[in-house]
Amino acid sequence: MKTDSFFYRFFLAFPEAFFLLIGLAKQKAKDYKFASVEVKDIDFRFDGLFVPKAKSKLIYCAEAQFRKKPDFYPRFFGKIFAYLQQYAPANDWRAIVFFPNKTADPGIHHHYREFFESGRLKRVYPADLPKKYLERFPLNLLKIIIDSKKKVLSTAEKIIRQLPEQVPNKKQQETIVELLINLLASKLPQMSRKEITKMFELSDVKKSRFYREVAEEGAQERNREIAMALLRKKMPLKLISDVTGLSAKQIRALTKDLAGRKN
Repeated sequence: MKTDSFFYRFFLAFPEAFFLLIGLAKQKAKDYKFASVEVKDIDFRFDGLFVPKAKSKLIYCAEAQFRKKPDFYPRFFGKIFAYLQQYAPANDWRAIVFFPNKTADPGIHHHYREFFESGRLKRVYPADLPKKYLERFPLNLLKIIIDSKKKVLSTAEKIIRQLPEQVPNKKQQETIVELLINLLASKLPQMSRKEITKMFELSDVKKSRFYREVAEEGAQERNREIAMALLRKKMPLKLISDVTGLSAKQIRALTKDLAGRKN
């Protein structure tokens, strides 16, 4: 999967990620409709266009470029100007470009210097973002793009481990898994999609050993909380064991813990 198609699908599924990446509140996504708009005649298509629902808000023209191309900016601004001519929107606009790092950015183009200096163009380098930005969904998927090939498998494993806890919605889980599989296949061309899916058991998140481990830990914690509540009510040990599935030994340990909290 090419990075441009990844960003289209990524922002389509998680429009709030776009606003987080440009330093705005994720709630702004509610004010926009995301689309990939084709500019006729010259056969240009934006990676993404955030069109506001209100005329007072900005249009965001988004593009992802992960290889250095000297003619990138002339082509990108060519799309924007052709779009403005054909669609004649009433809204003002801003241009947003995502590079993996500064090395991929061809630098300020003298024909468009005013856009760089005025702030109408914003360049975002995920590799330079604070680490905390890339620790949670959906932005942690970008680490697959910017990490080295040596690190990418461990990064993917960490994402899968976090998935059940951070994204409880099953439909969103499936979307993330599909994006992850495609990203890994693009990053590791020597591996087939089938091999990647099998390696991480990504075809069914709930069958994944990572999912089971986290789910079991969560269930144990809930059972301990229930047991503590029943102990406070001085319920019989056998009843607590029957309700929670905890062993007598585990419940006695909780009893000691509870007594320790009271002291």
